[in-house]
Amino acid sequence: MNYRSIYRKKKRRALHITIISLIVVGGLYLNMVLPALIRNSVPRVDVIFPERTEYTPSVTCSGTVEYSEVKSVREEMPLIIKEYPVNVGDRVDQGQTIAIVDKDAVCEMLAGMYAGSVSDALTFAELTDSIPQNISSPVSGTVCALAASGELINAGADIAQIGGKGALVLNVAVPERNLTKIKSGQTAKLSVLSAEETLSGKVLKISESTRKQYLGSVEETVADVTVSIDDPSEKLKSGDNGYAEIQTGIKRNIVTLPYSAVMQDDKSEYVYVIEDGRAVRRDVVTGLEMAKVTQVFGVSVEEEVVKDTTGVAANAVIMRNRKDSSDSGNISAENGKTMTD
Repeated sequence: MNYRSIYRKKKRRALHITIISLIVVGGLYLNMVLPALIRNSVPRVDVIFPERTEYTPSVTCSGTVEYSEVKSVREEMPLIIKEYPVNVGDRVDQGQTIAIVDKDAVCEMLAGMYAGSVSDALTFAELTDSIPQNISSPVSGTVCALAASGELINAGADIAQIGGKGALVLNVAVPERNLTKIKSGQTAKLSVLSAEETLSGKVLKISESTRKQYLGSVEETVADVTVSIDDPSEKLKSGDNGYAEIQTGIKRNIVTLPYSAVMQDDKSEYVYVIEDGRAVRRDVVTGLEMAKVTQVFGVSVEEEVVKDTTGVAANAVIMRNRKDSSDSGNISAENGKTMTD
């Protein structure tokens, strides 16, 4: 019996078994590890569908709440007001006392003016008899302004200003570049902090003249536009600051994407559309720009688009992240509202 030959055969068999075992174990290991390696090497991205958004063209500008009709309270003789029993912003009734005259101070002032001749003395006596004790409001409304007390108010100068009830308006400054878009009768959404709610109104009047206004250090040419305030809140008062969003066109539907989804190079603007698991470049054209989204031409609402293109290459294989249900339909636009099918 050739023991050496038998030994060599057993050794070869053991080697074959070892190799086969290593191959099997290696295959099992790769089968478990390789998919994870592939997954880790493939970029994961958030994908979204473009949104249909209702958009209404508009111009937004700031201004101040004022009364459309303000009654000036004046006297035909110089006066000095001792005190005011009302404050700016108070509502008053017709005939209500709004100012108390310092009659002694006025008499002293007039004595210095008419001292001397008999005729002057007669004039002085007539004047002192005509000095009013109190000043009353000629109309019911809200006190808009009061002259300084203790100081001389010249004859014919405003002692007070009273705004009539129900005549509050928002006077806004519209930049000259937007004036051609503004027309009388256009509707507006109004935001005034003191009202704590969105109000509505219409363009009443557009000034024919322009003026200069500074926004910080930047000078711009503006025109004053008066916007009515429908059903003004009781909290609303003259002097409040607010904004008017004047609707300058008809409502229409547009396709929008967030700014993060749109890239630009020397050739054009583009997005990455998902096709067969790859991020395929698609040239697009953008239009209207809103707060968080932009109008996009060249992609439909049925196509998946990479939400954030950072680190994504053209035609790269990608893996979708799980869609967060809280992201569905959350694209909002200034002057627009997302539509859901």
